[in-house]
Amino acid sequence: MIEMDENEYIVSRIAGMKIINKTRYYLIEWEGYELVENTWERENNVYSPHSISKFIEDYCKESHCRRDLVPYINRKILLQNTYDPDTKQHYKPIKNVEQITTVTTDAKDKKRVRDTSDCELENSSRAVQDIRKSFRPLLLDAPKEFQDTFNFVINSVKINFPVVRAQNHQRINNVPLYVVKNLKARVTIYNDIDSDLPNDFIYTDQLLYTAPVQQPDPNFLSGCNCSGSDDCSSGCHDTVVYDNKGRLAVKQGTAIYECNNACECSINCKNRVVQRGRSIPLQIFKTSKKGWGVRTTQTILKGTFIEEYIGEVITTEECDKRGSFYDEHGCSYLFDMDFAQGELPTKYAIDAFIMGNVSRFFNHSCSPNLEVFAVYYDSADVQMHRLAFFASRDIKKNEELCFDYNGREDLQQIEDEEENPARYSCHCDSNECRKWIYM
Repeated sequence: MIEMDENEYIVSRIAGMKIINKTRYYLIEWEGYELVENTWERENNVYSPHSISKFIEDYCKESHCRRDLVPYINRKILLQNTYDPDTKQHYKPIKNVEQITTVTTDAKDKKRVRDTSDCELENSSRAVQDIRKSFRPLLLDAPKEFQDTFNFVINSVKINFPVVRAQNHQRINNVPLYVVKNLKARVTIYNDIDSDLPNDFIYTDQLLYTAPVQQPDPNFLSGCNCSGSDDCSSGCHDTVVYDNKGRLAVKQGTAIYECNNACECSINCKNRVVQRGRSIPLQIFKTSKKGWGVRTTQTILKGTFIEEYIGEVITTEECDKRGSFYDEHGCSYLFDMDFAQGELPTKYAIDAFIMGNVSRFFNHSCSPNLEVFAVYYDSADVQMHRLAFFASRDIKKNEELCFDYNGREDLQQIEDEEENPARYSCHCDSNECRKWIYM
C-alpha cells in the first residue's frame, strides 16, 4: 500500500480556467474536500495532463465549443456544478438563467448542501439570449465550422457593453433612446422606423484573434526612447502623421506608425491617437433604405480620428469561406488587412459579423466623408495592421458617416475582371453614385 505524504493532495477534477497577466490558472476540486475548498492553481503546478484534457472535453460538451479553440479563450470559464473561490459562488446554469448556489456542509454526514437562488449571470444574460435568437435562422444553414466559431465567440467574449435604455428613459420626438453601456465616448441608438434594436451581435472594443491567428507578440516591437515626453512628433519618426490637434497630416494611402508598448513615451504622446480610442460621440440610427447607419452628434473637423474597425481577426482562407456564405445571405462585415498587398499577399481580415463596434454600421457612399488608414501600434508584422477611420472632410452635426466599400484601386480592378464578384444596389443617393456596391 502506498502511503501519501500529508502535504500531498489528489485532484478530483479540474473545473475551471482563467488567465491573469498571461499566466494560465486551473480551478481544482480536491479529492476528499468540500467544494468550498476549491483553489486556483498555476498551470505549471498542475501535474495531471489527464485532468486538463478531461476538463477541456467536458467544457466543449457543455458549451458546444471546438476543442482546438479552448486555448484561445481569454476569459474565465467554469464547468457546471462547481464553486469559484474568487466570487464565493456556486456555478450551476439552468436553461436561460444561471443560478448562484450557496454551498454549506451538513455537520452530521459531511455532504454538500446547496441553497439555490436565481441570479442572471453573464453567460446566460438577456444579451446573449438575444444574440443566439437572432442568429438561429442563419446558423441552421451555416457550415459546421462557422457554427463552432459562433459558439466559441459567444462563450469566450465577455459582454461588457450591453444595450440599455437611456438614463431617465429619455425620448427624442417621443422615440425611446437607447445607449451602449460602459463606453468611454457615448454611443446612442435611435430608431423611428420600427421597434428593432441592433442586438444581433456582441459589442466589443477589442479584436479577437481566432485560431489559427495568433495575437501579435510585443517582444518583436521596437520603439523610441523619448522618455517622459508627450511629443514624439520630431526626431524619432520618419513621417509626422498627426498635427498638434491630433488630426491627420498625411494623405490617403500612407501607413500610420504610432508609438507602441516598446516606446518610453507616455500614453498622452501626440503619436498615440488610434490606440487611445474614439472620443467622438456617435449615434446608431435606423435608415429608411439601408438598415442601420451611424451619424455624428457633433461637428467633426477634417482629419479627426473617428473609430477603429473591430471584430474577429481571421485568415484570408477563412475569410473566403465566410465570404461565400455571407454572399448567399446578402450580408458581409469582412474587411481585409491589405495595405501590404502590393508587396506581399493579404494574410488576414477582420470579420465584424458576430462581434464588433459602432463602425460595423458605417454604410457605403460613393461620395464618402470617411477614409480608412492602416495603423500599426501593436504589431511588427506588416501584414497585420489596424484599420482606422478618419474624417476626409469637415462633417456636419447629424450627418451620416460613410466610407467607400470599394476602396481606392479596388473599383478599377473589379471592373477589369472578367467575372465580377457579388454586387448590391447602392442607395447612397450621392450625385456621384455608381449604382452598384461590389463585395
